[in-house]
Amino acid sequence: MNELEKFTWNGIDLEGLRQLMDQPSDDAVASIFESGSMRHLGALLKGMAENDDFTSKELPPAMHDFVQQELEITFSEKDITLFNQTHDIWKRDGMKFVFILFFRALPYTYMAEKPANVLRTTKLLETQTNRRIFETAQFVFDVMDRHWWKPKKRGILTALKIRIMHSGMRHVILDADKPGEKWNEAWGNPISQEDLIATNQVFSLEFFKGMSMLGETLNAQEQEAWFHTWKTIGRIMGVHQNLICKDVAEAWTLQHAVYAHLFKDETRSGILLAEKLVEALDHFHMPEELVLLLMKKMLADEQFPDCFERMLGPSFASKHPEYFVSHNSDREKKEHDAVLRKHFHTHIKGYYDILKDKKPEIKEKKKNSGLWDKILSFILNLFGIDKGGIHLIDNQFDQLHNLLHDEKGQPVEEIEEEVIIKLMSVLGGIMVAILSIYFREGKETGFRIPKDLEDNWALKG
Repeated sequence: MNELEKFTWNGIDLEGLRQLMDQPSDDAVASIFESGSMRHLGALLKGMAENDDFTSKELPPAMHDFVQQELEITFSEKDITLFNQTHDIWKRDGMKFVFILFFRALPYTYMAEKPANVLRTTKLLETQTNRRIFETAQFVFDVMDRHWWKPKKRGILTALKIRIMHSGMRHVILDADKPGEKWNEAWGNPISQEDLIATNQVFSLEFFKGMSMLGETLNAQEQEAWFHTWKTIGRIMGVHQNLICKDVAEAWTLQHAVYAHLFKDETRSGILLAEKLVEALDHFHMPEELVLLLMKKMLADEQFPDCFERMLGPSFASKHPEYFVSHNSDREKKEHDAVLRKHFHTHIKGYYDILKDKKPEIKEKKKNSGLWDKILSFILNLFGIDKGGIHLIDNQFDQLHNLLHDEKGQPVEEIEEEVIIKLMSVLGGIMVAILSIYFREGKETGFRIPKDLEDNWALKG
């Protein structure tokens, strides 16, 4: 790399950041490997991934000391005030966050080829795609829970579990004796400090961007509260202090610098990740063409305007060429946008019909409640009393119906851009309703949504 090609931020060489990992966590993991307990570490990491009730007492001494030190972090009254404000934003806008995560944040950041190689070389891309994607969503639900930062809460434990699993992955990837493809030193080190800070900030900055795209921009104070919470989570997950930005404005300067650095590479692994994400969204019963249209909307970007074509084109352009048309003039673009709106209308109506059939299945989560809940529900039903209410899926489906039908209940003949924006917000609620019944492979529980959030979002109706 010559001098003109260097990428820096606040005097920090971003290429140098690719060499830096997470020494405290890596040392704790390495101590287990060096003791000859490779099987122990494998069982430990697998258990941490599968055990929602994991506590630090179950860890070997070196790892226990590391985790315990992290759990003893104290927070100021100001920190806690901002954490609580973030939780309030989450209760209000969390369903939109889920939509933004799947249709903006994940596919957009797959343009970073070097980090994407971690998933490809570990085979997590091919063999555990769905689990990886849904566990990302689970992580968000855990750290956005009320009082997530307290030592016995799942939020901080989930963050630490992921940090330790990152160290385990680094150790395995960099093992010179491991079979299969070797890590390319030109990629820097796996899950480097550059990867960690960029990923952490995505959960703030791309959320803010996505909310603005949905016409619901968070105000400055809300953004600062949310950003403060997530940068605290970043520290817990091993981000170095010199990369923790003081505010949202500074964070954007770092994020744009990292994007410019990482998105310049030829995309291969990231394209496969984007393809697998589209396939995984089948869990939400969404037609493939609707998924592509939604991503095309949400991946519109000033810094990288070719994002949608670059990430989805290699996998889907030959199958759906009408979504990857280039324009020679504003008039051509305007005409094509009108065509795409008609496509969107057709496929959202198709999704409406699918959901109409699937609603009873989505609400079937009730049958998985505890024995007492079942008995109580049975007794109340005998007396004609419904202890529930309007379930989230009913609420979101009604909103979908109202946007697609006129006051007389007849289907509208066409939809305008502002209606599409409203429809996208509704889809986030539908996704959460479906997540609430999702059964994670190898686990004995469904997708874990905290009780107070279930009540707030009408998931028990």
